[in-house]
Amino acid sequence: MKKTFSVAFGVALLLLVLGYFTKNTELFGSIAMGIGLVFFAIGGLVGGAFISGNQIQANFHTETKEDRSKRQKLLLISGAIALPNFAVGVLLLIA
Repeated sequence: MKKTFSVAFGVALLLLVLGYFTKNTELFGSIAMGIGLVFFAIGGLVGGAFISGNQIQANFHTETKEDRSKRQKLLLISGAIALPNFAVGVLLLIA
C-alpha cells in the first residue's frame, strides 16, 4: 500500500511540475483529474457504491473472507492512486 501511494504520489508530483514549468496547467490538471476520477470510479465499483442495499447484503453473504479481503485491498489501492492525482488535478485547475 505504501509503495502504491508512493508511486501515485510520484506521478502526481511529476504532473504538477510539468504543468507549472510548461505553463499548461489546464492540460496536466485535466490528466491528473482524469486519473483520479478513473480510480475513484474503480474503487466505487469494487466497493459496491453503485448497487442497492439488498445486493450488497447478498454479495456479503455469498463471498468468502478471502474474496472480501481482496476486494477491500483493491479498494484501498485504487483510493491510494486516486487521492494524490485528484488533489494535484484540483491544484492545477485552480492555479
